[in-house]
Amino acid sequence: MHKGKLIAGGILAMAAVGVVVSAEDGAHATRIAPAHGTSLATTEAVPTSEASTFRLWVEQEGTAAERAAARHVTRLTAHTGNQRVEIYTDWDSRFASRYSSQAGQIAAAYRAWQSGTGHAQVIVHASNGQAIATRRF
Repeated sequence: MHKGKLIAGGILAMAAVGVVVSAEDGAHATRIAPAHGTSLATTEAVPTSEASTFRLWVEQEGTAAERAAARHVTRLTAHTGNQRVEIYTDWDSRFASRYSSQAGQIAAAYRAWQSGTGHAQVIVHASNGQAIATRRF
C-alpha cells in the first residue's frame, strides 16, 4: 500500500509542476508545460516533435490554404542547420501530382515559420518518400 501512495504522490507532484510526458511517432520526450494550476485538465498540450510544432504554428499563423495542407504533415527532418528540410505527408504517391500546389503551400509555410534562418531547400514527400515538390528559399 505504501508503494501505491508513493506512486500517486509522484504523479501528483509531476502534475503540480506541469511536467508533461508524451510520445509521438515512437520518440519519447519530456517537456515543461505552462502551469495553469495543479489540474492536468487545464495544462495545454505540448508538441513533442518538430512536425507537431510546425503544424501547431501553421494552425495559429498560416493562411487557410497553408492550414489545410499542413494537416497532412507527418514528419519533418532538418539536415545541416536547417539548410535541407524534408517534410513527409500522408499523401499517396500514386496521386502525387494532385498535391503539388498543396506541397508548395507547406514549403511556403515552412519558410514563414523559419524566416531569418538563411537559405534552405525544402522537399515535400508523399507517404512512401517520393518527392512531390522542392522549393529553395
